[in-house]
Amino acid sequence: MFQVLKNKLEAKRAVWSQETQERIAEYAEFEKKSALIEMEKKESVQTFLNAEIGKYLRTEHPTFLLKPDVYRAVLNMLYSRSEGTFNVSLTMTKDMRRAYSYYHNELKYFIDILEKKGFKFEGREQLFLNSFLTKLRENNFRYNLDQYGDFLPENASLIESFDAYLELMDTYEYLDSGKLDFFATYLNHKDIADFTWTRSKLKRMLKQYLKSHKHEFKMKKIERKLQDIS
Repeated sequence: MFQVLKNKLEAKRAVWSQETQERIAEYAEFEKKSALIEMEKKESVQTFLNAEIGKYLRTEHPTFLLKPDVYRAVLNMLYSRSEGTFNVSLTMTKDMRRAYSYYHNELKYFIDILEKKGFKFEGREQLFLNSFLTKLRENNFRYNLDQYGDFLPENASLIESFDAYLELMDTYEYLDSGKLDFFATYLNHKDIADFTWTRSKLKRMLKQYLKSHKHEFKMKKIERKLQDIS
């Protein structure tokens, strides 16, 4: 009698074990399909954003948005938009005022157009802005590379790179956010500067270098002017 009960219990345990394994397999398959659907959804959203942002940035080139503090300010504006709040500081810097003006005169209307096309913006503020700046950075690099060419030889030193960059740029241009971002990316591609360098660090180093070589660069600038006179 006891053996019969034991056999029945073991049989039930085998069935329960089999059912458990089947449920685990079904859940794993469900998770796999859900993850695949979510991945495809994200890819679709990213493809849509890349295409629309690419078209928009053929009409605008707002490289001042590449500054980290401007990025943070615009991101806060995007969050405020989604939350239906309104924040403005009375002590905004020049860059902040420019970002504020650009958002209210350009960017928010572009976002409205995206939403009109079915894009769900709320919850995707950072995705939108990161996608926007990635494309802007790509465009900016190509534009400047086309304009200035591959101006550094292989195995150039950092000092040689600074010299060449400052030779190319007018005095008022060398710290422009678009030019600076291009130069930082260019140095990284040339393996001259580490990719962990911030734009702020590069800016400080350039300013310090120019300050210590101001006399030489002033002379070169005047020499170039004289050479243009026949």
